[in-house]
Amino acid sequence: MLKIVIVDDEKNVRIVIKKLLSFTEVPYEVVGEAPSIAQAKEVILKTNPDLVLLDIKLDDGTGFELLKQLPKINFQLIFITAYNEYAIKAFKFSALDYILKPIDPLELKEAIIKASKSINSKKELDLLLKNLENNNTDFEKLVIKTTQRTYFIDIADIFYFQSDGSYTKVITKEYNVLASKNLKYFQEILPKEQFIRPHQSFLINKTHISGVKVDVIVLTNECEIPISIRRKVETLKLLNF
Repeated sequence: MLKIVIVDDEKNVRIVIKKLLSFTEVPYEVVGEAPSIAQAKEVILKTNPDLVLLDIKLDDGTGFELLKQLPKINFQLIFITAYNEYAIKAFKFSALDYILKPIDPLELKEAIIKASKSINSKKELDLLLKNLENNNTDFEKLVIKTTQRTYFIDIADIFYFQSDGSYTKVITKEYNVLASKNLKYFQEILPKEQFIRPHQSFLINKTHISGVKVDVIVLTNECEIPISIRRKVETLKLLNF
């Protein structure tokens, strides 16, 4: 039985969430709900939930402030929010579940099923909070989950990303990882001043460029990345060539 706490400052939203939860396939119990940091902290400490559905903007602050005030994070976390696009990108960046309001019933159902099968580690949550404190402009690590393990990869160590259908190969100094996200996903969340896309199938880290030939970019690991005809002018301009 999944014990759930709902934290949202709008009563009507909490009612909707409880209604939508009734359509999930996972056995659960809503053990508490709260509209504010103060009440949420009390409810969480009292009920020791397995999962918290957390809004960002609360009556007396933000959901992030609530997380920082808790003595420990020993529950799974799903953000339900309509609050700031930059925050949404941060959630994606750290591979934590989020749902954008208005709530899609199927999306909530899938998130609950996923939450029932896995536990978000304290390390992942700490990384999320650090990214948010940096205002989503100075990320240091990328979290990538596979069926075998979770990778915490320094952005500086990434050479390039290569599209593989709906998946993406992530090539780094230490790992070659197949991520279950498409290339566009990584292009959207990574710093645009650091990563460029010279070809439909490649996203590269500018800091690892060692040179440019006629139609290829040479990286410091000696890999040669093609420059497409359509993107050549734009790519050379970004590289100041």
